[in-house]
Amino acid sequence: MNNKKVFVFIDGGNFYFKLKELNFRLDKKFSLLNFQFKKFAEWLIQPNNLIEIRYYIGAIKRKRNNPKSEQLYASQQKLIGKLQQQNIAITLGQIIQHPDKSYHEKGVDVRLAVEMIRFARQNKYDTAYLISSDTDLVPAVEEVQAFNKTVQYIGIPKGQSFGLSTAADDVRLLRPEEIKQFFTK
Repeated sequence: MNNKKVFVFIDGGNFYFKLKELNFRLDKKFSLLNFQFKKFAEWLIQPNNLIEIRYYIGAIKRKRNNPKSEQLYASQQKLIGKLQQQNIAITLGQIIQHPDKSYHEKGVDVRLAVEMIRFARQNKYDTAYLISSDTDLVPAVEEVQAFNKTVQYIGIPKGQSFGLSTAADDVRLLRPEEIKQFFTK
């Protein structure tokens, strides 16, 4: 039977950077604010039954009197609002600044992994569609499979995760023209 219960797990930061690798400039035309995540997920999982879409991202902290921080915070709040309008569950991690002044997400992959496993254990889905190329998620994929669930790794050819490609039950690599159709004009 092809009509399986599906959860779509999106590593938001990873997805953003993969779009950039596909040469989406992510300007006003190709902005995540204009991306139809729900339609994308429905298209991706056909002919299965979409139960839930979950989006994971590091929360930007607002720093008063810091214009860059204020702008990034406002943009993320708009994105969260757009995701909520599409009935997408959002799980926030943290963004921390390292001594070299670079910023990194913390806790996002762990939250994604824990929820993939929790929902598999609770029998909420038959198949997990994992939109991430983070090899750190391989142990979570293996644990989900221990509950007799399948995992489809969704990535792009450039920067494909060998670890996820090996661990997942199925691999789907998306081309730019497939993704482009989900940006509103």
